[in-house]
Amino acid sequence: MKQVAIVLLAFAALACAGTMRRTVIAESNPYVTEDWVVGPLAPLDETITFKVFLKQRNLDVLNMEFERRTNPRSPLWRHWMTIDEITSIVAPERAVVRKVKAWLKFSGASFIADHGDSLHVTAPIAAANVLFSTEFFEFTHVASGHVVYRHLESASVPAFVLDHVDFITGITAFPYVGRKFAHLRNQLGLDELDGKVVPYTIDQLYKIDYTLKDDLNPAASVCPVEFQGDNSFAPDDLTYFQEQNLLPVVAVPRKNIIGPYNYARPDGEATLDMEYAAGVANNATTWYWTTDGWMLEFAEDFYNTQVVPTSVSMSWGWTEDNQCEITLCTSSQSYVNKCNTEFQKIGLRGVSLFASSGDQGAPGDGDDRCQNSREPLSSIFPGASPYVTSVGATMMLSPSQVSGPIPDRDQSINSQPVPPICDDYTCVDITSNIEVACMYPEALITTGGGFSVYSNRAELAPWQDSVVNTYLQTAVGLPPSSDYNSNNRGFPDVSALGHNYLIRIDDSWADVDGTSCSAPVWAGINALLNSYELNNNRNLTGFINPLLYQAYDDQPSIFYDIVDGNNTCTESKCCQYGYPTATGWDAVTGLGTPDFSALLSYMAGLA
Repeated sequence: MKQVAIVLLAFAALACAGTMRRTVIAESNPYVTEDWVVGPLAPLDETITFKVFLKQRNLDVLNMEFERRTNPRSPLWRHWMTIDEITSIVAPERAVVRKVKAWLKFSGASFIADHGDSLHVTAPIAAANVLFSTEFFEFTHVASGHVVYRHLESASVPAFVLDHVDFITGITAFPYVGRKFAHLRNQLGLDELDGKVVPYTIDQLYKIDYTLKDDLNPAASVCPVEFQGDNSFAPDDLTYFQEQNLLPVVAVPRKNIIGPYNYARPDGEATLDMEYAAGVANNATTWYWTTDGWMLEFAEDFYNTQVVPTSVSMSWGWTEDNQCEITLCTSSQSYVNKCNTEFQKIGLRGVSLFASSGDQGAPGDGDDRCQNSREPLSSIFPGASPYVTSVGATMMLSPSQVSGPIPDRDQSINSQPVPPICDDYTCVDITSNIEVACMYPEALITTGGGFSVYSNRAELAPWQDSVVNTYLQTAVGLPPSSDYNSNNRGFPDVSALGHNYLIRIDDSWADVDGTSCSAPVWAGINALLNSYELNNNRNLTGFINPLLYQAYDDQPSIFYDIVDGNNTCTESKCCQYGYPTATGWDAVTGLGTPDFSALLSYMAGLA
């Protein structure tokens, strides 16, 4: 307390003398668009909440702990750590934290939550104007009426503060700008499209023993995450979906709903994510998490929450090297690196993160119209992060539609009751159709994949180095080597069906395509794996990539190899360059789709 008082007195002296040099952190707000209408100055007695992300240290130690605890061949494999243990590694020295907190208090912040390497701050608008040497205005979102306070002209902080701070969020960028990957076809005329996918289809195709779901460990939880204040799922839709699919009717407990929750106008993304994450892992403890911000805000909030879900699906993304288009940063690489550190911290708690690989094929959102000759391929974030399991999408086609070899695959079905929904609509016949990469124009999307812009494979994703090198040496029809960095992390890691999903939204049925379908499916599969491990007195799977690649190396038949298709197209047209599927791992469908029974047996045999 005495040290803080001394620092406050020093700040007061500097302020009175007018010698506190400031550095601009944001010019006139670059994120103001026609979606947000600027109103009057924000009332001075209203409050604004923002986050201060402090510069971390000992990231080499964090990397070492992460590798030791996620490598199946390590004696510390799955020996997960507590929040305090992890934070003690990366947090700056307490003197640094005190200095930044003193600046906030001196300027009038009313509340500061200290998380060691980040600060959650609430301040009256009058104080925020002083803190950032600017004026905050009232902005209203045109479509939703949502109101936020943001600065309009440039914002700055004292130079000494910037010496210790990486990012400040919640004062500049707006919600509602991220890219979600659910594509609703329509809510009418569904019988025109045969081959619907429902949870029963997934159980049958991937050999998931539905009787395993009767005794799920309560700690084996599953959670979709939505971003930027997105609208939510409607409980009545979820209940009807479960009934029509012969699933146990399980509500999401209110205590497990985190963040903004508005189900009056249910959102397709949230509805899909919830119905299929919970549909694959029926009876699992289900969560729903929404954040007003983007990846960094979510990851920091999630990490600092004591009780969290253990299998998480993220069906959102944005071009990896354009993160500063949608959030306050001066370097997309720095922002991605910071998020990756937060993902590592989450992984060290034993949580598994699954992320969509994108819906615009290899060109990605950076070149969805095939017009960028200089950078015709792009990557997605967080789908290209080395600390998530990146999930691509497949679809079922008749043999006459498949151009490549027909794989030899056991497609016998489980003795599972056929749900009523498959009487009303034609569910896909898995015994006579072939699983291929999800591609436009047969589907609404083309599964994303490729190579990260920033993350070096040998350093950050060594578990995939061998299979990716094989792909690069043997695949036919790769893009020009100048169009991607073949030394970087390849994605996706795995895939699942992502075409013609039936969802119940706003009291009617709709068709959905997207890697938004496949990511929650894998999160649900992982919840089933977690339940098995916990019921056998073993630890959570946590960051599962090293295990998946080891399983493939030891027993390739654990994955169904997808060898037909490519990701040259986007959602609207086909471009010149993309990646081909190939035997083994490829930059379209990863290792392939799961034989759950084989994967479970493999895990059961591990020490």
